[in-house]
Amino acid sequence: MSVKSTFSNISRRSVLLGGAAAVAASAGLRSRPAYAAPDKVKVQFMYPVGVSGDINKLVASMIAKFNAAHEKIEVEAIYAGSYDNTEQKVITALGVGDPPATWLPINSALQTFLGLDALADVTDKAKKTDIYQDFIPGFLETAVSDGKLYGLPFQPSTPVLYFNADAFKAAGIAKPPVTWDELLEVSKALTVRENGELKRWGLTIGGGWHDWIFECFCRQNALVPWTKDKVLFDKPEAVDALEFWVKLTKAGVMPPASTWQGSANDFMAGRTAMLYHSTGSLTNLRTSSPFKVDVAFMPKNKTFGACQGGGPIMIAKKQSDAAIEASWTFAKWMTSTDVQSQWGRDTGYLAVRKSSWETPEMLAYLKEVPQAKVALEQAAYAGAFLQVPGYHKVREYLKSALDRTLAGEIKPDVALKEAADNSNREIQRLLRRRS
Repeated sequence: MSVKSTFSNISRRSVLLGGAAAVAASAGLRSRPAYAAPDKVKVQFMYPVGVSGDINKLVASMIAKFNAAHEKIEVEAIYAGSYDNTEQKVITALGVGDPPATWLPINSALQTFLGLDALADVTDKAKKTDIYQDFIPGFLETAVSDGKLYGLPFQPSTPVLYFNADAFKAAGIAKPPVTWDELLEVSKALTVRENGELKRWGLTIGGGWHDWIFECFCRQNALVPWTKDKVLFDKPEAVDALEFWVKLTKAGVMPPASTWQGSANDFMAGRTAMLYHSTGSLTNLRTSSPFKVDVAFMPKNKTFGACQGGGPIMIAKKQSDAAIEASWTFAKWMTSTDVQSQWGRDTGYLAVRKSSWETPEMLAYLKEVPQAKVALEQAAYAGAFLQVPGYHKVREYLKSALDRTLAGEIKPDVALKEAADNSNREIQRLLRRRS
């Protein structure tokens, strides 16, 4: 499939104040003037690192290049840890009236920040550029609410199925699994035990973000497990997906629990033959593993399905016009054709612009590393991740349900009904507060 045909197939689906001063200080935020100098606007950019690899250094290098090329703007990079850490630090800073000028959250946080009246509407600014024409529509829509644009997607990703091609060859398996049933059978064939001791899992689902991957399984069962104002975790399609995970663990082919970084380390060390993880980990997994790493679509049940992670660069609403304009200039540069092409090649994150996929450097890279195109093609079946009010608490309810079920403490239908009820109470509470 060509890059251009891939674009045509991508759908346009819609996508605390306690201790505030202390947390703001720990985030590196401080009271600051809008200007670093009379003729220079200084802005802060707070960002997370959500995948394995040394991405922090890459971001710092990009910002240094931006600053060198823009004598009227100085961007100060603030590495905030995980997506969750970043969100909480920004929320705390908003509470004390001193947010960073711009930040990078998970796309699910859109409704949270809109509920705080924190985001600059960049719709009109974007219409004056080629953003609406050149950005891949499904990516752009993760930053859209009620027809308005509130950020520029920077590092969209989906989970993919990584697999140890050498292990496949040794086991006589010619191709990766395409369906859930095949996934179970291939996982059995790749699981290795010697004298009753486990040497290698057939499959691992990266923990920590397994709720993100679980939404993909729901979509593979033809269910988007949320709407704008409620979650649908207790629907039969979601229960069936979790029952399949239980089946994998009971078959002894998948660990009942893992961590995000730990699961990547296990894959690179050969302790698991297949791994569900972010496409943003592609470069690190491919270059750090002592075996050939290949990539496939996540297997389907009723249909293929994926869920977009990563996030947009958002801009604080309540700051000077000069700071907003400087932040917009920075966001545009970070999502420009050549910068996105380089970022995608360096990390495995999906370049947000059509033109980025057509640069000579990207075309040469795709020829050398065809695995990099799998997630782009899979994005035709992807939608935004859990965009509901209070998504952070909702995620915790769902993760608890998944963890307790896989540990054998509770049945899938009971766990998901409890998670849905708790989540919907929280969502309704926040909607009442807004109104």
